[in-house]
Amino acid sequence: MSTTLHNFASTRFVRHAVIAVVTTASCLISAHAAELSALWGEYKGYHNITLAYQTRPLWVHNLANSRLDLSLEASAGQVSAPAGSGHGSLWHVGLTPFARWWFTDRSGIEVGIGANLFSGTRIGDKTISTAFQFGDSIGVFHRFANTPWTLGLRLTHYSNADIKEPNPGQDYIQLRASYDFN
Repeated sequence: MSTTLHNFASTRFVRHAVIAVVTTASCLISAHAAELSALWGEYKGYHNITLAYQTRPLWVHNLANSRLDLSLEASAGQVSAPAGSGHGSLWHVGLTPFARWWFTDRSGIEVGIGANLFSGTRIGDKTISTAFQFGDSIGVFHRFANTPWTLGLRLTHYSNADIKEPNPGQDYIQLRASYDFN
């Protein structure tokens, strides 16, 4: 594939991704928020600070002794590098559907795969090639009894899924504190 054609395809893909994020964000705004979260993460000297806004469950399925639900999370944050010749930090926004399995009334695991846009493609000595990055997260959480507070731990991985090389990915182990408005 010629460089011009490849650049056109990448630009077209990013444009469609932006349209999808904006459309989904419009739906999110019409839904009422259930949780506001602050996340702080680190891995190999790279840091990530994020605020996230999560909807009430859009779908719920009760099981014998547990339940599954699906919600949508909009996030905005900043990643920073320990050093290097590129930008010291980049901003990012994302939209991620999360599935949660509540194995008790207050504890569970969550899994999400979403779309993220970064403010650049170089952070420290790392080139991420595309501003569009997928964000994959898996975590555990616990809501404290008789309070609106939840504490959790997430592993989040950002990658462009080899849309363009290099694709080194970014990993963060994140502590999450959430306040439930319900």
